[in-house]
Amino acid sequence: MKYKAVFFDFDGTLMDTSEGIFAGGVYAMEKVGLPVIPLTDRRRFIGPPLADCFRILYGVQDKKTLDDLVREYRKFYHEDGRFRAHFYDGIVEVLKTLKEKGYYLAVATMKNEDLATEMCEHFGILKYFDCILGLNLAGTNSKADVLRLGFKTLGLKPEECVLVGDTEIDAKGAEEAGCDCIKAAWGFGYLPGDEGTIDSPYEILNLV
Repeated sequence: MKYKAVFFDFDGTLMDTSEGIFAGGVYAMEKVGLPVIPLTDRRRFIGPPLADCFRILYGVQDKKTLDDLVREYRKFYHEDGRFRAHFYDGIVEVLKTLKEKGYYLAVATMKNEDLATEMCEHFGILKYFDCILGLNLAGTNSKADVLRLGFKTLGLKPEECVLVGDTEIDAKGAEEAGCDCIKAAWGFGYLPGDEGTIDSPYEILNLV
């Protein structure tokens, strides 16, 4: 075993959550009374902290408006959007295999931590994970902070852990936290054929 623990990003790595996320963004913009401007690359709405998505991609700068957007989005996502998701082919089988081989498994996501836990439970994968780690209620954690907390929680050194993620946010967070990153090309950031990426979850088993 090259590593003792495998951390997984959630959106775009464990599950395709795009339908619920995009619907939540549209719902929030409409509720706040802002025009819904079509995104040229909708995948960029997935990965960063929620307020950053509205600020960077839609140009919303007013803090109160951002707070309103985040509130409306979370209301929709809690009631409906979170259930509009499905696993990528092979993910559940890979989690089961890694667990059977004795790896610690963890989720390291930019989702709210409670939401990530609820979704893992709803979709039947909570049993595979030793810890679920995400944003605190104030949304102030960085990806590196989330990973560092994971290392501490599991009692492991950064070099004993690896993150599987689908965006540069994941790769940068892993680098800042001092662990390796397996770049997944089936999600919302990296594309098949990008340098250093893998195209199937099953390839994880050969890299850890």
